[in-house]
Formats: sequence, structure tokens, C-alpha cells
Amino acid sequence: MTNDIHKLLDPFHKEDLDNLTHPAIYIEHNDYHLLILRFPIQDEQQNVSLVSQGIVIKNNDIFLYNKVQQQLIKLDDGWQSLYEILDHNIDETLTLVNSFREDIIDMEESLYTQQITQKFLNNWFTIKKELIRLNRVIERTTQTYEKFYQKNEKNIQPFIHNFNDLLEHLTRSQRYMEHDIEKLNTIYNFYSARSNDTINQSIYILTILSAIFLPLNLIVGFFGMNTGTLPFTQAGGTQNVIFILGSIFITLFLFFLIKRNKRSI
Repeated sequence: MTNDIHKLLDPFHKEDLDNLTHPAIYIEHNDYHLLILRFPIQDEQQNVSLVSQGIVIKNNDIFLYNKVQQQLIKLDDGWQSLYEILDHNIDETLTLVNSFREDIIDMEESLYTQQITQKFLNNWFTIKKELIRLNRVIERTTQTYEKFYQKNEKNIQPFIHNFNDLLEHLTRSQRYMEHDIEKLNTIYNFYSARSNDTINQSIYILTILSAIFLPLNLIVGFFGMNTGTLPFTQAGGTQNVIFILGSIFITLFLFFLIKRNKRSI
């Protein structure tokens, strides 16, 4: 039976099954149905890769495509075996999504408790990049699985609740990722607001220092010029300069104080 159905496969569908990065699709051929679903897999080094799983359905017989051996392997328990395989893959997806959610919660906690590390932005960028990529893949996988579910609802009737749970889990994974992406945007906006506030405070301090030292530099430069014809260079000139500067400072201070009081009224 395996060899017979392998010969029945359209050459283009055979290429689709061999493609490791093929997106999720569901095709209704005259002789069989072809289902390809794509799921994320995380290795021991926490690296995430995307793997496509090919399934061929003919007369209620379910065949799982082995890319290494390039063979269609018949599932002995049919729909029950298919459910178990898909359940494992979808559970792995949901577990991966939850791990990203925990990382986002840790980032949120570090931000609100002002314990930000230098790797904060790098971690934020890495998580958002992975979530956007996974969300795009899972969205198509969910749509493909939903189409497969609707087309084969009569055939999977004995396991209708099981396959319906798989659809709910896929939908939940996608919903979680969309929510997490929005939360990452909120975290970045909050981080940017705090960074901008810190920069504004630094600029405010520099402005005050400039207001203090720039006039002093002007005075030092003025009296440091090697000429005797400048004003205030005679005896008592220093006291006059101090008096004038003090008068200007007091006048400006009173002006801003009165203006502030008018605004408060």
C-alpha cells in the first residue's frame, strides 16, 4: 500500500513533501488529500527552528511522510495516531509560546523595578523577532488545520472532540503570541519614555551649568584681554561688575518669580 500511494503522488506534491521549509497547505487531489503543517521546534541549545510535517490521506488511510527515507509510512491506528502526532507538535508549540511569555514577564518585572541590564534591548529584539516569525507561521498553520478539520469532519467523527481541542490549542497559541507582541511594544514605549526622561534631566543639568559658567567665561575673557582702554578695568571696576551682574541676576529672578505666581493664580 505504501509503494502504491507513493506512485500516485503528483511529482509537484512529492517536491512539496521533500521541502523542509514548505509553508502549511491543504490540497484535495482526485486520488488523495495532502496536508502539510509547519511547527516550531526548540533544541537543547534553546534555538528555534521550523519544521514542515507532511501527511497524505487516502480512503481514510493516513500516511506520514518520512523526509529522510523519502517514504510514506502508514499509521496503524489511522486518525487516532494522527491525533497523537499533531497533539505532540501542538503541545510543543504551546510550551514554546509559554516560555516566551515567561521571558516577557521577567523583562516587564525588571523594567518596573528599575533593574535593567545592558542586555535588555538585545533580549527584547530577539524575543520580538522570534514571536513575529512564529506568529506568521502559526497563523498559516492554524488556517490550514481549520480547513483540514472542516473538510474531514465526517471522517474524524469518532475523534471530533480531540481534533477540535487541537484547533483550540492552535488558536490559543496564536492569540498568546499576538498579545505578547503588543505587550513587547508597550514595554519598549515605557523603556523609551524612561530613557527620554533621563536624557531630559541630563540636558537640564547641563543647561544650568552652562548658565552659570558661560557668563564667568565671558567675564574672564573680557578682563583677560591685554589692553588698558576697556571699561571697568580701572580701580573699583571689579566691584562695579559684581554690582551690575548681581542686579541683573536679582531682576531676572524677581521677573521669573512674578511670572510664575501669575500663572499659578
